[in-house]
Amino acid sequence: MKKLLPLFLLILSVGLLSCQRQLDDDDLVYRGDWDSKTYALQIYSNGYGVCNTRKWGGLTCEGYVTVRSDKIVFTSNKETSSLPRKKFDIDERPQIDANGVTFMILDGERFERR
Repeated sequence: MKKLLPLFLLILSVGLLSCQRQLDDDDLVYRGDWDSKTYALQIYSNGYGVCNTRKWGGLTCEGYVTVRSDKIVFTSNKETSSLPRKKFDIDERPQIDANGVTFMILDGERFERR
């Protein structure tokens, strides 16, 4: 039984690490700091991110980020996060406007890269 404990711990640690995965190459365009009137987003290439609301006493979701099926989903992995999950529909992928500003449209709201 004692010999199985290290094996179990190894399987458990690999399972926990696999919950967070890097963004796919096609999704690296979402990496960076983004601002809108309502939200501030930070998305890292390692699949980690932070979503803050700009409302007074705003909510924070800090944890894993996934980009799938035209959605960006922030899922908290911190006890200090006040928002367990936030999902955005991707209306327009990141692109550059006529003024050279990189932007994307999520849930009908324009987010600009800082």
